[in-house]
Amino acid sequence: MNCMKTLSHAAAVAAILLANATAALAGPCEDDIEKIDAALQNKDIAADVRSQAEDMRQQASDLCAASNTEEGIAVAAEVKALLQIE
Repeated sequence: MNCMKTLSHAAAVAAILLANATAALAGPCEDDIEKIDAALQNKDIAADVRSQAEDMRQQASDLCAASNTEEGIAVAAEVKALLQIE
């Protein structure tokens, strides 16, 4: 019985740590996507640049959602450069 309690506590701790790690990684992705979305909504952007930026924004979002955070952030950085935002 004591072993089951220990395993249960260990599983709970592992779940909390995983949730916190996932949230920490999502932050930079979410911040970049929000900046990109704001620029797409508020800036006057040529149609071809807008189309490319929207496609790349979706790629960045998909990568981040799939836990490929570093790649997602790299693609988002390319979009931000394309849109000339920081």
